Amino acid sequence: MYFESRAMAGAELAAKLIGKYRYENTVILALDSGGVAVGYQIAIYLHAKIQQLLTEMVRINDESVNFATVLPGGVVARNPEMSNSEYDYYYSEYMGELDEMLRNAVSKINRSIGADEISPESLRGYNVILVSDGLSSGSVLDAAVTWLKPARTEKIILACPIISVKALDKAHLLMDELYILGTTPNFISTDHYYDDSAPNSAEVKQMLESVVWNWV
Repeated sequence: MYFESRAMAGAELAAKLIGKYRYENTVILALDSGGVAVGYQIAIYLHAKIQQLLTEMVRINDESVNFATVLPGGVVARNPEMSNSEYDYYYSEYMGELDEMLRNAVSKINRSIGADEISPESLRGYNVILVSDGLSSGSVLDAAVTWLKPARTEKIILACPIISVKALDKAHLLMDELYILGTTPNFISTDHYYDDSAPNSAEVKQMLESVVWNWV
């Protein structure tokens, strides 16, 4: 499945969500910049707030291993595909390097605009719709669910235009509801499925700040 733009994909997802979640206690939580472009359309039609969940991947390049995901508030979600023995091995082998990367990731998120304005507690009792423009794996979903644990959300919902079969299997385990437009067993890259590009940081900021003024 291919899309003319992230905005059009978002409008298509909004059409599936609007009957159930318009005017409800709902927050759109974008998982990436492309997810902001998709989620912006959903937020407009649902009259919902939208925020971006900033994440930083900590990766051991020498081993080509994703070790953990860092989220706002200093939350660290370890790679769920890594066993305890693997985790202990990599941490013992790369302890100093990993500690530095983790500190830098926390610092980077804290310096980013809006990082201190989002917390699990601010989402307590909401239906949280996680939005990405494309998912090749379920790692970010695991990280988001770990971060949301203290929130006691009403529901955690995934809305995503295109997703790999592997990520879909993970989403079925983690999410209360799924709204997916297309799946593929051989996920290439997110941009491959769109004619437009993901928004830059200035465009992301503008969408996050202006959604209320564009409610329809």
